[in-house]
Amino acid sequence: MSLLSHYVGRIVLTSMLMVLVLLLGLDLVFSFLGELEELKEGYQAQQALVFSVLSLPFRLCDMMPIAALIGGIVGLGLLANNAELTVMRAAGISVWRLVWWVIKPAMALVVLSLLFAEYVVPISQQMADSGKAKALGVHYKVGELSSYWQRQGNTFIKMQSVTPDGVLHGVSFYQFDDHGQLQQTQFASEGNYQAQSSWLLSQVNRSQWAADGSTQGSQYPSVIWQSELTPNFLKLVTVSPEYLPPTRLFRYAHYLERQGLSSSAYFLEFWKKALAPIATLSMVLVACSFVFGPLRSVTMGLRIIFGILAGLGFRYLQDFSGYASLVYHFSPLLAAGLPIALSLFGGIVALHRVR
Repeated sequence: MSLLSHYVGRIVLTSMLMVLVLLLGLDLVFSFLGELEELKEGYQAQQALVFSVLSLPFRLCDMMPIAALIGGIVGLGLLANNAELTVMRAAGISVWRLVWWVIKPAMALVVLSLLFAEYVVPISQQMADSGKAKALGVHYKVGELSSYWQRQGNTFIKMQSVTPDGVLHGVSFYQFDDHGQLQQTQFASEGNYQAQSSWLLSQVNRSQWAADGSTQGSQYPSVIWQSELTPNFLKLVTVSPEYLPPTRLFRYAHYLERQGLSSSAYFLEFWKKALAPIATLSMVLVACSFVFGPLRSVTMGLRIIFGILAGLGFRYLQDFSGYASLVYHFSPLLAAGLPIALSLFGGIVALHRVR
């Protein structure tokens, strides 16, 4: 039985990899053609091709559920066309055991995509964006900010500039009470991050505001500012949430939530990445339901067409629910999980009806 499961797993894994390579190849071509529309003196076809290639790791993670769906249909379809599935069923192998044999290679691809999302995508996309910006003559450095505002409780902080190594320049603090009355203003020429969630502010000018509008000023050579804000968090501001690794997304989203700032976009991307294994599992169940269910008697081409339509429907529903959660402010977990739950439910119901 182990030999048979390995055989099924190898066929399915090969099919999924072939579909994934095909999808990535098509995406590379269309991405490259899209970049050609932005050609300028310093940004030519060679630089556009490099940008498109460096963006492939992100596309790999993004396409994994659809690749599992179509690859599962192709792999099982090959076995069905050779009557091998019929022989296995006649030998007493249940549908759910066959489904499990298909799930195992898909989970191997899921692990690969998670590793890419955590370690490869942030680096490759940073290289792609910085290379394109340099070719276009646009000043761009990860972690470099200007006129950036941040909030910590009732205190609003403006940073005139932040260098890529996390040094703050021209930091202004505006502290309000619970009724919105200004209590204190503070200006520091520079801020350097220290250990234990603290910043060392240099050349600090502080003004206390009384209820009658009078002020009392004071100066300090240095002041310690306790804050959960870190240089790593400041670097994340300059990167789109979809390119961030899941672990950093989770920590930064919770930091924004604790400060009362908008964190929905970061939580949405985190849940998409965290639920990617379940999304791939749901696509595998849908693929199995196509082969064992009502489409078992149709041709391979028609199964693939239905698989593509199902994959596109899943993608569009997930995008729609994600954007809706940002507009109507409902749970990002619900937005990311609803399409997956519907796919799981549909696949399980269809497989339960197989005789």
